[in-house]
Amino acid sequence: MANSLAEWREEFPAVVDEGRVHLNNCSASPLPERGREARRECERVWIEEANPWQTWLAKVDEAKEGFADLINADSDEIAVASSATQALAQVASAFDYDDKDAVVTSDLEFPTIPQFWRAQERRRDAHLRVVESPDGLRIPVNAYADAITDDTAMVCTSHAFSFTGGLMNPKAVADVVHDQGGYLFLDAYQSVGVVPIDVEKQEIDMLTAGTLKFLLGGPGIAFLYVDRDLAAKLEPANLGWFGVEDVFGFETERPEYASGARRFELGTPPAPNAYQASAGMSIIQEVGVESIRDRVVEHTARLIEGAQERGFTVRTPRRDAYRGGVVNVQVQSPESVANALMEDGFNLSTRAGGVRLSPHFYTTADEIERALDALETHGTPTGA
Repeated sequence: MANSLAEWREEFPAVVDEGRVHLNNCSASPLPERGREARRECERVWIEEANPWQTWLAKVDEAKEGFADLINADSDEIAVASSATQALAQVASAFDYDDKDAVVTSDLEFPTIPQFWRAQERRRDAHLRVVESPDGLRIPVNAYADAITDDTAMVCTSHAFSFTGGLMNPKAVADVVHDQGGYLFLDAYQSVGVVPIDVEKQEIDMLTAGTLKFLLGGPGIAFLYVDRDLAAKLEPANLGWFGVEDVFGFETERPEYASGARRFELGTPPAPNAYQASAGMSIIQEVGVESIRDRVVEHTARLIEGAQERGFTVRTPRRDAYRGGVVNVQVQSPESVANALMEDGFNLSTRAGGVRLSPHFYTTADEIERALDALETHGTPTGA
């Protein structure tokens, strides 16, 4: 890390000024100071410039470039959206589900994915095939492989599962689905920024994520990666003015799709959010995803060990390579426990019968120990 941990912590007012122990990055990261400054800069442009659009759109492009850098993509392979669901919907609209109608997902997904694909079953003849996790923590490659056949259009799954923190293996799954002529669409919302991603080496066809969580960039903006060659083959059913080749060709009756991933964009981009997103991602870039990964692995390992020492069951993989940035500690009455912990100054959330703890690079070892002690004070292990 270019700066010391203490210097980086100064970047987060909720941590240094409000005294919060922020262990809720899997839901919403704290606002960085440079994110707050970026919001003010957007407002300055809005007030002072006669026509702010040129400056705003340049910032949107900057945000795309920042996201592309984090996943080893080119910026023309990145589209901007307001949410990961919108990004998925745009891609899904470009498939016809005739010869290949099956979409493989898992039973560990955030509800958006199955909800979205069930709607496609009702309206567009897609067929959803749900893989069950053998351990309730993650999905191994062979479980995906058993569900992938020659009628599989794509595997649509999370890189890191939001309720358990379990990781899947993108490259291995990509190899299997590619052998059957299908594609891999990865939801990286819970992994990008804390788990290294290389779309080229891992042969990921499509990927989406927003900046609300570990990217420190706030809500209201998401990004879509589509491999350049694949994007050229796909024509989304929903076409907006930012998705056409000539954005200002208003007199064109049959506009051409834009080249690259931009064809998946719709209307006015969320320019103000791009300011904050760029600021958050710049921190991740400066600290380095590899360094962040090392620290998050260390912190999550200590959370698992400490929770087990205190008698709790943990619904998160123990092996470092199988785990992202979330530790789910199973407790009785998780909502009540979470409320008590929040009253004590800890930011966290609940899912799947437990309290979710999601540290980041700026988290200290002392904060991990304090959280474990507070959990022991307020929580009762399941089955106790």
